[in-house]
Amino acid sequence: MLSLLLAALLAGPITHKPPQTPINPDAPAQVDGALSDEEIQKQVHGYLGSIDTPIRSNQWRSLGSRAVPILEAIINNPDEFPTRRAKAIEGLAALGDKKSPALFSRIANSDDEMINVRFAAVRGLARVTPPPQAAQALRPLLEKSKDSRVRAVAAEQLAIHSQGKSCDLVRAQLQRERSETRPQYGRAMKQCGVNQ
Repeated sequence: MLSLLLAALLAGPITHKPPQTPINPDAPAQVDGALSDEEIQKQVHGYLGSIDTPIRSNQWRSLGSRAVPILEAIINNPDEFPTRRAKAIEGLAALGDKKSPALFSRIANSDDEMINVRFAAVRGLARVTPPPQAAQALRPLLEKSKDSRVRAVAAEQLAIHSQGKSCDLVRAQLQRERSETRPQYGRAMKQCGVNQ
């Protein structure tokens, strides 16, 4: 009897689920009505607390300019967890606030900042800088940062955001690096079309 029941269940119709349309991270998010300031603050803190779900650029942009001071306060608070500060930098970069390049540059250049916050600041600076000015914004980090890891992230971002036009600067910096720090430039050189 049990085997007949199992056979009947297995022989049932197979339904085909249509494939989902991939989400475009740069498409504008749909916001149902205007959010209150309190709702925006809740949403910002929800995004910053997300662990397994990446927050997309369009999600940050859907919060609008009222999220900027909330994110800036978190970024500027050294008592906040570094992971939250790094995510806040990502959010502020997605919003494209005009004051953010100076903030990102200050953090990226600060040897007192946690390394993941500095990395986020380098990536944020690259993101908010128009490609023609990428070399001007990132070259000081590439050539003068005391931390080789920051120099390597600056190299990668410079290669990406200058659309390959600054790979000569990246290669020149690679030649100045000591042999033990050169492997950190693998991603940058890959962006420049060179395998190390």
